[in-house]
Amino acid sequence: MVKIWCVYVFWLGSLLDKFYFSNSNLFLYHPDVNKQPGATEKFKEISAAYEVLSDDKKRAMYDRYGEDGVKSTVGGQAGAYATNPFDLFETFFGTSMGGFAGGDATGFGGRRAATVIKGEDIRYDVRLEFSAAIFGTEKEFELSHLETCDACTGTGAKVGSKMRICSTCGGRGQVMRTEQTPFGMFSQVSVCPNCNGNGEMISEYCRKCSGEGRVRVKKDIKVKIPPGVSKGSILRVTGEGDAGPKGGPPGDLYVYLDVEEIPEIQRDGINLLSSISISYLDAILGTVAKVKTVEGMTELQIPAGTQPGDILVLARKGAPKLNRPSIRGDHLFTVKVTIPKRVSGQERELLEELASLNNPASTRQRSRPNPQQTTKVAETKVEPVAQESNNSSEDQDDPLKKLTDFVGSVVKGAANWFKENF
Repeated sequence: MVKIWCVYVFWLGSLLDKFYFSNSNLFLYHPDVNKQPGATEKFKEISAAYEVLSDDKKRAMYDRYGEDGVKSTVGGQAGAYATNPFDLFETFFGTSMGGFAGGDATGFGGRRAATVIKGEDIRYDVRLEFSAAIFGTEKEFELSHLETCDACTGTGAKVGSKMRICSTCGGRGQVMRTEQTPFGMFSQVSVCPNCNGNGEMISEYCRKCSGEGRVRVKKDIKVKIPPGVSKGSILRVTGEGDAGPKGGPPGDLYVYLDVEEIPEIQRDGINLLSSISISYLDAILGTVAKVKTVEGMTELQIPAGTQPGDILVLARKGAPKLNRPSIRGDHLFTVKVTIPKRVSGQERELLEELASLNNPASTRQRSRPNPQQTTKVAETKVEPVAQESNNSSEDQDDPLKKLTDFVGSVVKGAANWFKENF
């Protein structure tokens, strides 16, 4: 904290002036009134402090050079000034300094009050299976963190040893540094670098923690994962972070969750998404299909006339809502209809017949099964058989006759091909 000490000392000078002449308690240290040992020295210190603060030049020298500047100015009387003038105000006003904001327990006038510092938080990453994120689980892992030393209870000092006053700050916990700037003399108050603002130093360190007040230990932690968590969820475990310095409270443990993905099921909030492929016949006629869910294999009803892209729903087969497991989403299935690229001759005949039934006026040319013919010779040999079969309407309606004639023509064609080539 930076202060303009000329303003501060001006206030001190005016306050001391009023106090010096109006408060009768100050004269209790006068040698004629107080005959106790040390009263005379105390009176000299108060008088020397008042002499410095009441004189503008001496006050300026003290602001610039501290006690050394005052000693060089006051000459032989400097020996009576053996203490910081601000300490004298603590004797009469206490650490509150008469309500001045800069002179309280955290200011330069008194010892800096010890502040309680909370320990640092710790992050730990956990990877969950897909089903564990849906239904919840319990994870146990080993955690390394700092705990308060049980031998010294966090003080860092050996049990039975005494603390000593810091020689750098004199037990105040703060030091003042004065600098010359283009705007004048400025003084800066900062935390003592030697005692870190405690005002005291450890005379003998604890052997277990080497004066740190904390020791690193490994501990098994059990964390309950609630149902419905997702990738990126964060769980906080209170008090499982690092212990604070000097016996301060511990920080917290933050568990970051990552969830494994599976190709069959995707997640969208509390709903689950999947796709199912069915044949065109199942799409037309309807069927019951086996599908994979987070609870295992389940039957899914495919209604007749299902179209490609339709979404079928399994209610309450999704993920539960976080912190409200009674609310559960659905599992949605997107239908994909598979169309075959090749069909058999019999299937083609049936499909063409079905097409003609649905649209009698269609000009679609009905084609017979066209097996892969081996040679052109086989095609020429089939024609007479087809012409002879056209002469009889009764043979045309006999399926067995058709099949017999077709097989015979193929056999004859193959025989002629072998005869000509071999």
